[in-house]
Amino acid sequence: MKICPVCGSANIKLDAGGYTGKYRCEDCGYVGVLILEVEEEDDG
Repeated sequence: MKICPVCGSANIKLDAGGYTGKYRCEDCGYVGVLILEVEEEDDG
């Protein structure tokens, strides 16, 4: 799962259709190449 390095939201999309290689956070507006990728934990 990809999360925003600023606000921790998982609401991350590729910016400009992926042409720039940047991501945009739909919650806080962060735009950049740095994002955090974490594994989802299985509670079962």
